[in-house]
Amino acid sequence: MRDSGEERPVWAWIDQDALRHNASRAIDCARGRTIIGVVKADGYGHGIADVTRALLAQGVSRLAVVSVSEGAELRRSGIVAPILLLGGLEDTTAAERALKWGLTPVLHDQRGFELARASGRGGSPLSIEVEIDTGMRRMGVAPGEAVGLLDRISETRQLVLSGVFTHLACADDADAKASRDQVALLGEITREFGRGGRSMPQTHIANSAGLFRLNDFETRDLGVVTSAVRPGLMLYGVSPFSDRSAESLDLDPVMTLAARVVAIRVASKGDGVGYGGDWRAARDTRIATLPLGYADGLPRSLAGKGEVFLAGAMRPIVGRVSMDYIAVDVADAAVEVGQVATVFGRTSDGTRVPVEALARAAGTIAYEILVGVGARVPREVGSGLPPNMDPSPLGRAV
Repeated sequence: MRDSGEERPVWAWIDQDALRHNASRAIDCARGRTIIGVVKADGYGHGIADVTRALLAQGVSRLAVVSVSEGAELRRSGIVAPILLLGGLEDTTAAERALKWGLTPVLHDQRGFELARASGRGGSPLSIEVEIDTGMRRMGVAPGEAVGLLDRISETRQLVLSGVFTHLACADDADAKASRDQVALLGEITREFGRGGRSMPQTHIANSAGLFRLNDFETRDLGVVTSAVRPGLMLYGVSPFSDRSAESLDLDPVMTLAARVVAIRVASKGDGVGYGGDWRAARDTRIATLPLGYADGLPRSLAGKGEVFLAGAMRPIVGRVSMDYIAVDVADAAVEVGQVATVFGRTSDGTRVPVEALARAAGTIAYEILVGVGARVPREVGSGLPPNMDPSPLGRAV
């Protein structure tokens, strides 16, 4: 709970009930497949250790991070679950640290294979997975080289092949053709690798969007029936689709970003607000100042486009977003200094303020908004809706 003496009255509420609910949704959608919970980027900005504990308690059995340092942080916090290292191995130091912390590196090429083989031990082999680039063209071994690399791994006593996967580039598209083509290519590769009688390791293709659409592109006629899924965004209560809301997918927002009104000013018709006076009042109005800005993750592009929930309604952000403050036009609403504005998430009475809407207003995606919430914004972990933090009226500053 926020201390009334805090210097900056801004905070992020992390609802572990919502996180557990979303994890249950992923488990239901997975229909018996292993859940690899993606907790990279500090748990999408929610706090990696707290997020991980809640996911594991709910039945998520594996985790995925992008760097060795993220994996090491989880190990130091007492997490013993398998951790997939999506970013792979950069050098020998990373390979040795991956072995030390019991991480499972992803191999993307021959260089990664050599690093992993050099760090593995005959009596203590290094568990690895291989990403195959079936169309993302970002990371992963090229399809024409995949079977050869898988063969070399299977013959290397210092390594254990525990998984093969690909990353869908268009899983959120209404047309599933691109995803089906990627899955079919993965199927061709795994079938060729398995022709020598080798048993296939765990396979996975589905991110959050892919998990909701498994029936669209993962069928036996494509030669792939996966044994694991990799949900990320949906775990945090955000829709992976542009045309479907989180609520329609039965997802609950985990993070609520909120702040108290720290000042109220009167703007007469024609008065400018903020740097440059870019926005000018079209009428006499009142302007509420909130103590958060682009240093806290609010894009400058929200000026004149974004809204926050304050005094029972959505209120427009006006003037330029500055480093530490935004201005909100509250007109003649009964807004007092000290009242709480919800930037995104849920209010204490359950009203949804979708982060997706804020992201659209800023011309970006929800991922960027979540991970951009700055480190100086304290995360408060609790269960259920954010507590009602509106104080008794403190009077109006004009």
